[in-house]
Amino acid sequence: MSGRFPLKARECLGSPARKRAYNELHFAETAPRYDLATRAMSLGRDAAWKRRLVEALPEDPSPLCVDLACGTGDVSFLLAERYPHGSVIGVDISPQMLSIGRKRNRYGNVRFTRCDMCVLPFPDASVDVLTGAYALRNAPLLGEALAEARRVLRPGGTAAFLDFAKPPSSSCRPPRYWLLRGWGGLWGLLLHGNLEIHGYIAESLIRFPDREGLRLRLREAGFTAASSRRFFLGILELVVLRRGPIPCAGSIIP
Repeated sequence: MSGRFPLKARECLGSPARKRAYNELHFAETAPRYDLATRAMSLGRDAAWKRRLVEALPEDPSPLCVDLACGTGDVSFLLAERYPHGSVIGVDISPQMLSIGRKRNRYGNVRFTRCDMCVLPFPDASVDVLTGAYALRNAPLLGEALAEARRVLRPGGTAAFLDFAKPPSSSCRPPRYWLLRGWGGLWGLLLHGNLEIHGYIAESLIRFPDREGLRLRLREAGFTAASSRRFFLGILELVVLRRGPIPCAGSIIP
């Protein structure tokens, strides 16, 4: 154990303030080996999933793209390649992640800024494309993050989110939890000497909506689903959305 990260995820994710503070410490600890960890835990597939996310986005000559929870910049850089005449802003809560992203950046149309995804520093309806790889699950308050995403996205704009998926069937959840907890814990131990570091993935899903619940939350927030795709035997899912009107109470479309 490193001694720098004594917190246990399960004890810190019950309130928005504690979750935000936990994630600041968590991603400060993981930043130096984050890219290695994502490759290892995905068996080398993480980069392909992120490419699929960006490939699913619409054609646009010069969009403003915002990449939520951008980490060290993988998706931000893919957006820069997809939209060479556009602008890309990667946002993240972790200064350590952003520092690595800035060092990796070789694109003139990418910049990074620190902020909470629940309080985005962009005007209403100013963003054409919004992305997030492993983003929404880390929001201190999911509802606030979705409201902010919709606020900054222009009408008809596109949002795409890749994240771990919680199965709707309650009988499938315990095996999925222990699989993720064990696999993440192993890599946390190997890379950081700390089972808690990547065991966080399994813990964060406990309070996150399942697939059906997430779709309901997205519709309630004013997004309409355009497409979805699952990866890694359904452990992860990519959803592509459009900003639409916020439905009236009782008018949620199944």
